[in-house]
Amino acid sequence: MAPNITMLDIEELKKTKLKPYIEQSLEHKAPDPGALAMLGHNIDLAIANYEAWAISFNSGNLSHKIKEIMRVSLSRQAHCSY
Repeated sequence: MAPNITMLDIEELKKTKLKPYIEQSLEHKAPDPGALAMLGHNIDLAIANYEAWAISFNSGNLSHKIKEIMRVSLSRQAHCSY
């Protein structure tokens, strides 16, 4: 089955207001920069998604156990072998 959404070029997206988010994502290797390459079709959505992810995973409000449950659940939904 072919994908419905194309991944945009990260270097091209760096020319938009996504640049700081992409750089943080590449530096920390999380969230996957590929998510921004897919969501970059709607830059405001990509930023909102990144910020929600950052609050959830980096603010210290969630335990490590909950974060791992989220990661495993998302990987299973995406049929990823995480």
